[in-house]
Amino acid sequence: MMNLCRSAAITLLSLLIALATLAGSASASPTVITASVRASFDLTAAAAESTVRVRLKSQYSELSLLSAQYDSREVQIRALHDQNAESLIVVREAIKNIDQASVARLTAAVSSAKERYQPLFDQYSVLNKRISLLKGLKDKTLNSVLKAQSEAMKLLVQLARQEIRDKEALLKAAKDTRTKRVAAARKILAGMDNAQISMKSQKSAASALNKRLTADWSDFKAAVRKQNSVLAGQSLSSMVSGYRQIAASKLKIIELEQKIAAIITATHKQIGT
Repeated sequence: MMNLCRSAAITLLSLLIALATLAGSASASPTVITASVRASFDLTAAAAESTVRVRLKSQYSELSLLSAQYDSREVQIRALHDQNAESLIVVREAIKNIDQASVARLTAAVSSAKERYQPLFDQYSVLNKRISLLKGLKDKTLNSVLKAQSEAMKLLVQLARQEIRDKEALLKAAKDTRTKRVAAARKILAGMDNAQISMKSQKSAASALNKRLTADWSDFKAAVRKQNSVLAGQSLSSMVSGYRQIAASKLKIIELEQKIAAIITATHKQIGT
């Protein structure tokens, strides 16, 4: 029974952590319009003069729309960002793998050729050393035979070395091509840098405005509780202005995320994936 309770507690804790993670993944609008806030506002507006009441209601309606737009754009930004993050992992892996199979195949071909011809090279080296050692002897027949063997083997050695050089040349060309293709792909991908710098600036501006909205929202709730239409109007005006600026920043962030997506797509096309 105790183990069952412990297991249930762990499961509940895991669920709470997961929910907290999801909640923190996107920034919700700082103005959450509850029923009590709405009721307090309605009373404040009703007690105000007609012109003030109309202006308050207009501002409040715009605030509601801007708040909903805020959440909608935040969801869009998160979706674009997550998609770009996944695509970036894929494209970077693709860049790393450019022509890797070809280079590996040619590397193996060079190694195989060297290994295959090494016994021939060793024999040729031993034969030449033997000829050098026997130079002092007067055995012309033996020297003649050894020289004939050396000449015959020399041709085979030259052919073997040429084959290895040819394979090494192919390998070098493949590596050079790979280096150029990797550099070209990375150059295209580097186009994200300016977009990411701009995005960081926009997010910083939006974050500062969010803090202001949070303070304005607290002032607004305090004003409508006291039915102070003047202070309520000032808070609404400030929040509407803040939301408009944030809307512009978020729209720019969306455009930048879309630009990054286009750069990733262009990189894939350059690689041929």
